[in-house]
Amino acid sequence: MQDPSGFITTPAPYSVVVEFPPPDIPQPPGDRSRHPFWMHEAIRRQEVAVRATLASVREILPSLPKPTPGRPILFSGIGTSFHAALAGSVAASAALGPITPTVAATAFDVLDDPGRFREIPLAVVFSSSGETWITLEATRWLRERGTTVVLVTSAASSRIESIASAVVRTRHADETSWTHTVSFTTAVAAARAMAQQWAGRLEPESDERVLTDAVGAALELEPRAVELAERTASAGRLVLLGSAFAEASAREGALKLREACGRFVATAGVEEFLHGFLPSVNADSTVIALSATSFERERARQALTAAAATGAPGLLIDSSGGPDGPDVVRLAPVPPDAAPIVQVIPFQMLAYWMAVSEGRNPDVMGLDEPRQMAARKTFGI
Repeated sequence: MQDPSGFITTPAPYSVVVEFPPPDIPQPPGDRSRHPFWMHEAIRRQEVAVRATLASVREILPSLPKPTPGRPILFSGIGTSFHAALAGSVAASAALGPITPTVAATAFDVLDDPGRFREIPLAVVFSSSGETWITLEATRWLRERGTTVVLVTSAASSRIESIASAVVRTRHADETSWTHTVSFTTAVAAARAMAQQWAGRLEPESDERVLTDAVGAALELEPRAVELAERTASAGRLVLLGSAFAEASAREGALKLREACGRFVATAGVEEFLHGFLPSVNADSTVIALSATSFERERARQALTAAAATGAPGLLIDSSGGPDGPDVVRLAPVPPDAAPIVQVIPFQMLAYWMAVSEGRNPDVMGLDEPRQMAARKTFGI
């Protein structure tokens, strides 16, 4: 088939026909106008929420669907939920090894290129509300083709749950703030426990306590986050570096900074940064790198040294057990596949305190500004 431009096109063998939802008028939480906003409460309860989620999930793990050896597992969601899916995919890959491949894709990608996913036997779908339109449609399409779908959600009930094969419900993770925090960390913790159960090596409860204690220790860094908010307030550009185990952390951290304080934030893998991103960095930039392994840490240090040579200040957030320093936020060491659960917390607090210091409400994603609200009214989700 030839289109008018002269290009030869081949019809896709699989397609999904859906109608986009009509524009809607969102009702963001507007009942708090000063600290503590709802986002702060959600951040502070993450240790309790992760602990309760792991205890609850442990009880239902034996009854959950299991992967088929040698067949791929899909991890999917949108926004923060996709970042949880990305972290869950990495955790499953670490637990199961190369015999059972994992793939992370947004719900949009599932509908846009369905041929890639037509023979997926098991999917883990993440949706905090369980109502996100595009995730609902992707789940419906997967179920119609015989895919077993496990939903990870904080909602008590939802439309996605009504068509899913099984549900993993996170605890104390339902959020009033539109800038989601606790729903991410609990979802990643639940997905990681699921992956370990599949691999037949679920962590003992003593090791889970090490993880939840690390979450608590990260929360105690809030005074440092206030200091960092003051340091980065004048930065024109923020660049977050995260590869492999730290990629989900960087992407979710950047999203919090965009949502809570309206910053335009770029993300890159550390090698991507060194292989071409660096020429766009200067003294108007602040570069923050994350590391979950010693390999990631040493390359991240080289990236920060290179950035410093351009005049850009830098910071390393490390959960690999590396040394402390004035330009290092040293988190309690955790296994690399658990890194996003603790690494994201400094970004959540940084985003919150940057918003507060600038007189912004971090709960409403900028929708208290008329132009942002006008933009948001043009589409439905």
